[in-house]
Amino acid sequence: MSLKPEFTQNAEHVLDELLVGGPVKTRSVNLTENQAQGALTRGAVLGFDGTDYARVHQTGAFGAATARAVLAEDADPSGGDVQALVYEAADINEDAVSLGGTVTADQVRESLRGLGIFLKKPVSR
Repeated sequence: MSLKPEFTQNAEHVLDELLVGGPVKTRSVNLTENQAQGALTRGAVLGFDGTDYARVHQTGAFGAATARAVLAEDADPSGGDVQALVYEAADINEDAVSLGGTVTADQVRESLRGLGIFLKKPVSR
């Protein structure tokens, strides 16, 4: 298994409840084994500890301030580290993201914005 990141840009991306627009940039990252987090669903906000990614939590190595990506596909690192596709740039529906513990969208908004991930409030019709 290669841990070399893979980048994708200008691919066809279907807008849905999570992905709502913007230029979309994805890449493959190492999602670390963490028995406490179990399987993660698409939309989980991930923190980065300098080596690996995991769902953000209130404090610790993957605290809210480390938010760096949004999971683009379901992934289960409970059996060991896995490669997972993440959004590095996109407009994301903040009501569709999954956050660990008591972390709120407002706590990760600025970290993600600086990377090109914009959390957006859904527009009602």
